[in-house]
Amino acid sequence: MGVIFFMSSQPELESEATSNLATELIYKVYAFLFAGSHMDISQFFALYGQPIRKLAHFTEFMILGVLMYANYREYFHNDIFAYPLLAAGAYAVSDEIHQLFVAGRYCSLKDMAIDTAGAFCGVLLYHLYIRWKSKRN
Repeated sequence: MGVIFFMSSQPELESEATSNLATELIYKVYAFLFAGSHMDISQFFALYGQPIRKLAHFTEFMILGVLMYANYREYFHNDIFAYPLLAAGAYAVSDEIHQLFVAGRYCSLKDMAIDTAGAFCGVLLYHLYIRWKSKRN
C-alpha cells in the first residue's frame, strides 16, 4: 500500500516519466524479440503506452489483493475472501480520491474499476491456490 501511495503521490510529470521508463524497457524487449518489426518507439508508445499503464494499475492491485487475502487468512484463520476484496477495493477508491490532491493528477472511475478488478483477480488466484494446495495434502 505504501508503494501504491508513493506512486500516486507523484505529480503528473514524474508519474509520466516513470510510466515512460517502463514502456521504453518493454519496447526494448519487443525490439529484441521482433527485430524484423518496423515499429519505432513513437509508434509503440502511441499504440501500447496507455494499455501498459493500465496493466500496471491492474498488477499492483492484484499483488495487493494476494497480500491482503494472505494476511487476512493468517490473522483470522478463515477463507472468507469478501473482506480482503472489500478492503482492496476501498483502497482503490481512496487511492483515486488521493490523486485529486496531487498536481496534474485526477480521480478516474475507470482506474477504480481496473484497480478493483486487479484486486479481485489477486484474491481469487490466491483463494484457488489455497484450495488446490489443500487438496494436494
